[in-house]
Order: sequence, then structure tokens, then C-alpha cells
Amino acid sequence: MAAYINIFGQKIQYISSDPDPVQEGQVWYNSTSNALKYRGFNAVAAWASATALPGADRNCGYSGTATAGLVFGGNNGPSRHNATYEYNGSSWTSGGNMNTSKGYITGCGLQTATLAFGGEGGASGCYGTTYASCTTEQYNGSSWTSTTNAPYDGGATNMAGTSTSAITAGDGRGTPAATLQGLLFNSGSWTAAPNMNTGAPAYRSQCGILGTSSSSAIFVGGDNGTSPPFIANVESWNGSSWTEITNINTGRGDPGGAGSVTAGLVFGGKTGGSTYTGATESWNGSAWTELGDLNTNRGNSSGNRGTSLATWAAGGESPSAVTTVEEWTGEGETTKTVATS
Repeated sequence: MAAYINIFGQKIQYISSDPDPVQEGQVWYNSTSNALKYRGFNAVAAWASATALPGADRNCGYSGTATAGLVFGGNNGPSRHNATYEYNGSSWTSGGNMNTSKGYITGCGLQTATLAFGGEGGASGCYGTTYASCTTEQYNGSSWTSTTNAPYDGGATNMAGTSTSAITAGDGRGTPAATLQGLLFNSGSWTAAPNMNTGAPAYRSQCGILGTSSSSAIFVGGDNGTSPPFIANVESWNGSSWTEITNINTGRGDPGGAGSVTAGLVFGGKTGGSTYTGATESWNGSAWTELGDLNTNRGNSSGNRGTSLATWAAGGESPSAVTTVEEWTGEGETTKTVATS
């Protein structure tokens, strides 16, 4: 196969979106994200330091990709936030504020089309829960709009899908009926989905997520309230039911997750009351493989819905809230952003 430079010459493309498909060696300037990018091969999988978050945050919602990501909400101790930060692969900029300040919030979708659900706002939720909320918001790339409330208060849950079609499950702060309950969001309406299989004595919360579809996702680990509270169980969702699959090697709650149901990455998390891990594991559809740890052990960090080859861990707690950001580059072809000034 001819190299990209031999096919297209040496001019840098100026385009409004990343090319698809993209070839190794290809270079382009994305005029929408104002970022110079290239497709290269990475021979060593590792975490590396990246531009810090503008403010210390944990328990944020997140969405998007490694080069077009979104972090929103979160808390630093008792202080809850409504700020939104957009990441272009090298720097952070402020987006539109959420309508409600909340921590323990979840989300999914793209940087320009995100769904956010639940969270802890410090006041009673829609159904009287002390530390959870049923409120739902959608982001269009510049502002947030409130949409249909869920039938349960949710906090410390997680979500996979798009801004218009999503699955959320597991809860540690919501209404008792929601503690294992799955919920499906579809075009502005919420409906009940089957309960997850594992969660004792009464709930399962703070799972990691693989997948970007409401009909195909994997929920990893979590907190089930026992002692020790953090579990290694992994469950796969196929759009109608849950199936227990291979446990992750290091049981944990609050991990980050990225990638698909056949090529995913789980990183960081909480393994004890004040004990955090940087353990990183890849998933190939049938087995987990331990890879290089995060440089800073932490839980409750924000990731993105990128790939197993390109993602990041932003903020989190270790045990206090941090601004630290690390970028993951896996072994193989990956798109990278060039820092410019």
C-alpha cells in the first residue's frame, strides 16, 4: 500500500471534521475544533501528562472523544458545580453552564450532543431522595436544555448511548426502587429496563462503562455496599437483558472507561475507603489484560467515550479533588493532536 504522502502530496488539508476513513501518516487541520491532527502509530501503550482541568473536580459527567470531549458538573467537597469544559485534544475551553449544579452526575453522547442525567444537588430530588435527582438535560455544543424527568431519582449511576437514546443502570443514592434498576431514554421519554444481576445487599453504583450504544454496553465493577464494597463483576447489556461476563482483575468502584464492547479500556477507581488505584485493563471481548497504571492513582475521574487506543482521565479524587489530566495512547494506529501556539 502506498503511503499517504505519496498519494496526496504534502499539503495539509483544511477541513471542518476529521476524515473518515483516515490513513497512517495523514495530517489535517480541523477548522471546527481549531486543532492540527495527524494519524500515527504508537508502539508503546502508556499514560502521559496533559493540560490540567481549569478547576479541581470529581464526580463529573463526561462524553465525547479524546479530541472532542466534554466534562460537566461535579463537586469539590460540599461545593457542587454547573460548569462545562470542552477539550480539543490539547486545551480546555468553557462551554455553557448546566441549569443545575450537581455532582455524581452521569452522561453520554458527543461533545456537541450530550445527555446528562441525575446527580447530587444537595437538596431533595423529585421523589424525595436526599442526595439524588431525576432531572435530565441535553447539550447542543453551546447550551443546556432541560428535558423529561426520569421516573426515579438517580445518583452515582452511569450511562451509555447518545443524546437521544441511552441506557443507565445501577444507583447508590437514588430512590430504593432504582438501586439496581435499568432505565432507557429514547427521544425524550423514559421507560424501565430490567435490573442488573449483581448488587448486594441492595444496590450497585459507580460502575465503569464500555460502549456508546443504548443496545450494547458493558458495566464494570462498582460499589455494592458490602465490606469490602468494591466488586469485580462485569455485566453486558444487549438491549433487552443483562449477562454476567468475565470479571475484571482488580475490583473497583468509580473507574473510568472508554472504547467498545469488544475493544475497551477501564482505568483507575476506588478499592477501599480511602484507597485508590491506577490500574488499567483492556478488554478484547472475552478477557481482561493488565496494562500500565495511571501516574496518579484516583477514582471518580472523568474520561470520554473514545477508544481503547485514545482516551484521557481528567480530575477525580485522590482523595481530595484534583485537576490532573492524563492522556492514554494505546499500541496501534491512533489520531493525535499537535499542540500549537
